[in-house]
Amino acid sequence: MDAPSYHIQSYCMIRDRTIAVNGTTFLKTDADLTLADFLKSAYRQLDIDYPKFHKMDSLCKAVLIAAELMDRTSGPYASDTALIFSNRSSSYLSDNKHATGIFDTENPTASPATFVYTLPNIALGEISIRHQLHSENVFFIFDRYLPEFLVPYTNAALDDKPIKSAIGGWVEIGEHTCDLLLYHIGKSGDIPHTVAELKRIYNEHE
Repeated sequence: MDAPSYHIQSYCMIRDRTIAVNGTTFLKTDADLTLADFLKSAYRQLDIDYPKFHKMDSLCKAVLIAAELMDRTSGPYASDTALIFSNRSSSYLSDNKHATGIFDTENPTASPATFVYTLPNIALGEISIRHQLHSENVFFIFDRYLPEFLVPYTNAALDDKPIKSAIGGWVEIGEHTCDLLLYHIGKSGDIPHTVAELKRIYNEHE
């Protein structure tokens, strides 16, 4: 069997009010803390000055936190770093909030601040702005985390395009839950970018 061409240079997991980078805990809070307060605590611990964070929906906040932590480990990201993300519910929370406002029988409103987050791709845009990326990106919708698709797709993108690295993974956000695994992929690193390794990383934190 040929050796893997690409490797995981860093990865970040956010689950059960815990954030870990390369398996090392960055933040762990009480389980009863709201998701909004948990993400706010992570932002404060990052010690960055990025006021736009406070306007984002939870999907964008979680993605931005993970990308920031990986950047500190295996960055800075090359400007052509591709973004290949996936989840199950798309931007459902923002969609639902937007629809609730529109169909309010007493005071129907359409908030631009909510509407802007009614596409999951916005999370990719937020990372690109923060890290000055000028690359291709895609956001897939699956019923579960599917490394069987993501690994060959990412490898093919790296093989066929003039890009040197990628950030990929899964980011599923519920009203009270966050299930995120993002990873920075490139030519070097200790962890091979394979389906088996990504399943191991994802499952060992369940």
